[in-house]
Amino acid sequence: MEFNGPIPGQSLTKTPRNAPYERPPEIAEPNDAIIWHMRRLVEPERLDNLLFTLEYGVPVKHITQSLLTVAVAKGIHNIDVSLIIAPVIHKFIASTAEEAGVNFIHDFENKEMKEADERRKVLILLEKAMAETPKEEQDAGYEMMGELAEAVPAMDIEQETQGDISPEVEEAASEVEAAPQRGLMARG
Repeated sequence: MEFNGPIPGQSLTKTPRNAPYERPPEIAEPNDAIIWHMRRLVEPERLDNLLFTLEYGVPVKHITQSLLTVAVAKGIHNIDVSLIIAPVIHKFIASTAEEAGVNFIHDFENKEMKEADERRKVLILLEKAMAETPKEEQDAGYEMMGELAEAVPAMDIEQETQGDISPEVEEAASEVEAAPQRGLMARG
């Protein structure tokens, strides 16, 4: 029998505040975090991969959860901000897909699916979408898909990403949505 886990107390031997998520976040305000996410998602090289991933069958809920998990791991914002902004990011992704005419799903239909199976399904879909991305189109959006795939094991499947949005947060979101860029690249 082989034990590969950490030794008890091992975390106490590392330099404190070494990981990005151990330091204060770059963004503390939910409105600023919404703007940060939306600006990144409307960049043409990311937007085409986002829409392709949705079209491939990855639910909006899981993309939202993965995006927020990556941002927390990178120290962009904390988990509390993620919980606050999740409905806005979900709504933004869904409305962007609707505007682009992309068929997508909000969540898997099988509510009885186990968390491990759900994660595995999302990971398989993301990996297939990445495998079908031509070499010349492997840009920042492709890297984003890789980050999403890496975040799948850590995402909270039970966390809801749909819900009510406060008027203040809605106002901040509408400022960014006012003039989104559209730059879809054809996939073959």
